[in-house]
Amino acid sequence: MVRRGRFSSQDGAPDYQKGKIRSMEMYTQSRLYCSIYKQPVQMSKRRQNNYASILDRLIYILESILLFSFHRPLSCISSKYIQICILIISLLPSQTLIAKTFIVSVAPSYPIPVSLNVPEELPPSIKKLRSDKDATPTNIKQINNETIPDKNQIWIDVFSYISQETGLELKFEAASSQLDFELNLAKSYYDLALVSPLQFDAFKQNPGYQAQVKRKAQPIRGIIFVKKNGNIKSFSELRDAIIAFPNPLNFESSIAPRESLKRLKFNIIPQFLASEAAVYKEVISEQYIAGSGTHENFLAQPVEIRNSLKIIWDSPGFSPHAFVAHPRVDFFSLIKLKRAFVDMIKHEDAKKLLPYIFVDNGFEVARDSDWDEIKLIDLNALNGSIKNTHLK
Repeated sequence: MVRRGRFSSQDGAPDYQKGKIRSMEMYTQSRLYCSIYKQPVQMSKRRQNNYASILDRLIYILESILLFSFHRPLSCISSKYIQICILIISLLPSQTLIAKTFIVSVAPSYPIPVSLNVPEELPPSIKKLRSDKDATPTNIKQINNETIPDKNQIWIDVFSYISQETGLELKFEAASSQLDFELNLAKSYYDLALVSPLQFDAFKQNPGYQAQVKRKAQPIRGIIFVKKNGNIKSFSELRDAIIAFPNPLNFESSIAPRESLKRLKFNIIPQFLASEAAVYKEVISEQYIAGSGTHENFLAQPVEIRNSLKIIWDSPGFSPHAFVAHPRVDFFSLIKLKRAFVDMIKHEDAKKLLPYIFVDNGFEVARDSDWDEIKLIDLNALNGSIKNTHLK
């Protein structure tokens, strides 16, 4: 085996101390020298070390193949095989060393952060998000005075942590609207994104986003709520009633509960309103006897609204939001991302962020097939005809 040498400033090629096949090595190493060491790539010290380690191993393997081939009899050597090896070595650095910035975003429909301390007046069916179950009076005072991060800030913090753990450059860009978010997905603008099950099903084939991770053992559930002091005492009283829903394509608050009721053959007449906030407002004002939402957006409502409502039905669970990657994201980066997300719950600093993004049990690696149930939802049949659907 020929020992690897160092680059010479005179000829731009390694000066090997041993070996008799200098010309081929000079060609290969000279090509590498031009593509790697003279390429103006600005990277952090940590990323340079990571890339250099990976690249050195790959170059060493390919060099070994070439050297082994040249020591074989000529009849055993394929010229095409040698050319392919040279081509791989020549092109490899340009694909490996470029420090790409990955654009990442989150679906605007994802719920906003809420306080980790839920008031005692809330219905018992709501899970209390507390950082410490045995909080002392001093701790409670601190919780009551907590600064709740806004949605953009909490995701910036999450992706900053992921970036530090992986050494990847992640740039968070918040979408201005749901339409803007989906248009960017269709144009392959995002490298990484957290999408709803319906969005993942829509963009899985084209442009080909692939699932990477999802919340562990925490499915999406829709809810039906009524006014606490109203006339409705049980869910069965809502059969054939008009129930307020957000827009027809809101998966969590609209599609999930309506699909579940359809499978249960529990007939209702949906009334679609402009937003989730409008649904709560209309039920409070008794314009509708019931409305639909999720536990997360229920918690995001003002205290006076939460205390005036009660949840009388939870839908069966559906697969949660999917963190997806575009096919252009390389394999090694995806491995790092998955490991970082799964390990978030093991690190105290990262674990503190999870309640604000409604993750109770951490993340787990996901597969595209985890969302096969979405294919069973017929939106045309679910949204109904004009006869059975009200729009407002």
